[in-house]
Amino acid sequence: MSIQHNDLVNLIEPVVSIDQFKSKVGDDKNIVVLAFDIKDADPAQDLSQFIETGHDTIDVDVSPGPNKDGFYKVFVELERNSKLFDSIDKILTDVKRVDNDLVAFTFNAYKQDAPLDWNEGNFKTAVYSSSYDYTIATNPEAHVIAERMKFLNSYKRK
Repeated sequence: MSIQHNDLVNLIEPVVSIDQFKSKVGDDKNIVVLAFDIKDADPAQDLSQFIETGHDTIDVDVSPGPNKDGFYKVFVELERNSKLFDSIDKILTDVKRVDNDLVAFTFNAYKQDAPLDWNEGNFKTAVYSSSYDYTIATNPEAHVIAERMKFLNSYKRK
């Protein structure tokens, strides 16, 4: 069965998660996990197949059961790179086509307190698109080394 226009109306939550779950197929410094909350198991499977067939993803999977609020998660694993915003934006645009009531997305990201409106500016401030930036942000030793390098590079040669 393929999803048709507006098939998943009122089943997809408008808040997505970016970089808040660990990758099951690779290293988190190279992979970003995008997660949707969906009401019911069958629509979650449908959305999973829809995303997997229409987008360049590493893996798409559905949680085995609902969370405490009754939602199933659809996990989409994407390569962490300079095209990440565009990749996620295309997925979100396509998802809106299967739920016309879904006008806009907000997102939660790594170490973020409240959902942000989905746009490129918010994405760039909240999500690490490069493996290097992700490593510096999430690995205390790498952060110390990077700060030391910045300090040393600030000295001008005579």
